[in-house]
Amino acid sequence: MPWMLRHPSLLLWLATLVVWLPWLGNQPLRDWDEGIVASVAHATMSQTGLDRLIAIQWTNAYLNKPPGLHWLIGYITTTFTTQEWGIRLGPALISSLAIPLLVELRTELDHKDKQTSGRCRSRTVASIAGVVLMTLLPMARHGRLAMLDGSLVSCSLLLFYGQLLGRRMAVGGLLAGLGSSGILLLKPPAIMGFLAIAIAWQWWQRQRVSRHFVWGVCMGLIPGITWHLWHFHERGSAAFVMWGSQGLARVTTTIEGNDGAWITPLLQIIQGGWPWLLFLPMGVAWAWKHRHQDSGRFELILLTGTALMVLPLKTQLPWYSHLLWPAIALLCAESLYELIDQGRQRWAGRSLFGLGSLLLIAMGLSALIWNTPVELPWGSITMAGLALCLGGWQLNSSARKIRSRGFFLLAAGWSLALLLFWQSETWLWELNETWEPRPLAQQILALPTDAIVMHEGPDHPALEWYAGRQISRYQESIRDPFKPTYIVTDQERSGCNLAQEHQQKGWSLLICPRASSTPGNLKNQQ
Repeated sequence: MPWMLRHPSLLLWLATLVVWLPWLGNQPLRDWDEGIVASVAHATMSQTGLDRLIAIQWTNAYLNKPPGLHWLIGYITTTFTTQEWGIRLGPALISSLAIPLLVELRTELDHKDKQTSGRCRSRTVASIAGVVLMTLLPMARHGRLAMLDGSLVSCSLLLFYGQLLGRRMAVGGLLAGLGSSGILLLKPPAIMGFLAIAIAWQWWQRQRVSRHFVWGVCMGLIPGITWHLWHFHERGSAAFVMWGSQGLARVTTTIEGNDGAWITPLLQIIQGGWPWLLFLPMGVAWAWKHRHQDSGRFELILLTGTALMVLPLKTQLPWYSHLLWPAIALLCAESLYELIDQGRQRWAGRSLFGLGSLLLIAMGLSALIWNTPVELPWGSITMAGLALCLGGWQLNSSARKIRSRGFFLLAAGWSLALLLFWQSETWLWELNETWEPRPLAQQILALPTDAIVMHEGPDHPALEWYAGRQISRYQESIRDPFKPTYIVTDQERSGCNLAQEHQQKGWSLLICPRASSTPGNLKNQQ
């Protein structure tokens, strides 16, 4: 299909769908934030009329985030399926758009280059950047989850692409405005950081903004601004929670103990940037050397701007580093092109070969040392090691054609490693931090709708989703002395019995018929 080869962004988007979408539903929803997102989405779209515009969680107002992504997920759960693959499908599709958007953005950066060689370089670097972004494990893994961060990256890239396109086409302003609306409907405070990046780029370019571009931006902003005005009309001052205590407060305070300062996102980059992380320092050096060109200038601004959005936050969660990956992919692509086209920095190929060899040797030693099989994605690790060895070996070649083939082998092998990782059912490793909610949820679903169900210990939003009801923390004061109380706990309780003979890692559903059973009667399960 020659027409597809002329549109690498479309080709890479289809490749992204092939790599990201398989086995979406082979793991249960995790608590943070999939369980919450699914509950809010389903409850919001179960309303009628204009009430659907305002997010709720069960029957309570949900003030943390706008329901931009929740509308799509809720439409799927209320119309088609509540299975895990259906809940994750919408976010995965929107997140996957980041790859073609990055390709188009990088191509647009050099649209003024009148030389054929310059345009060819731009298209090649853009395609490499798309491949890098597609195969980064954190980008792919979080893009598959029912979370907001992957969609936020796509909307931010739409904003920047629209801004670049607006230099020569009026539709660019509309795209930039729509990207801004998307941000306002996902994580509103982030719009300030992204607009600061856009303004910094415009200022450094010293280029006038056309009237058509401004009108396009205003048109595109209508959905986002209109929703926030409606939200304020409906909920008054409570509408500012998502801007304040759930938004800007994360810059200055630690929320719910999620600290770690700047070290958390840096660790995420070091852990998740492979196999491309070796090319980042050289990419930064290239961008600085070419800072007077549009491409180098934009990449430096994007990296600096997103770093300033993420690193200073007092509240840190692993997925906050998601905003950094587009800039990292662009910079790595510049360095990779220099290696493939001109053979510079071939030590990176040797390093990748060495890393792959060490990985395969470690796997072999592990198989000899451990008598019992360890639950690791062995197939995925083996494929990753082979990709590093084969790709790194050929990237070290003195022949350009062989280096190009080495990049293809590295990217293809890493993509296969990701597919094997999804199949292994270990890709959602956070599930190991808690217990499987679905068996107990099935017991709760069988209870009468007016049954009082409470829980002890940490909140478990995924349990609430699978149980189809809100499960409050145990309080003696809300027990009904005339009705039995069901308690999800990992402890024994005097006067209470197992609702069914089924437990998960010590957790069980107890039925307590007497209100006199108090927390003082607890004793550890033997």
